[in-house]
Amino acid sequence: MDFTITNNKIYYKKEDKELAYIDLDYTPDGLVVFEKVFVDPILRGQGIASKIMAFAANYFAEEKITVVPMCSYANTWYMRHEEYLKGAKMPEDGPRCKL
Repeated sequence: MDFTITNNKIYYKKEDKELAYIDLDYTPDGLVVFEKVFVDPILRGQGIASKIMAFAANYFAEEKITVVPMCSYANTWYMRHEEYLKGAKMPEDGPRCKL
């Protein structure tokens, strides 16, 4: 599965349709915020959200950019994958998705 990175999104696209994505935002101090994680219903239950999260976590770790997992799914994913926590700054007031 190939993921594409843009300034504001990491996504998986098939036949011109985005089927999974992470919305990104950046703070003035250089952190990247995972605002929303989405997987199309036709792909749910196949581990796609975890795959795109692992891809994103590895990418930003390599770039030495700290991630703020604001989305509740992203936040939970980081808590379950403790090996990535050193590259994250957990939100002090808890997760919340941007809708």
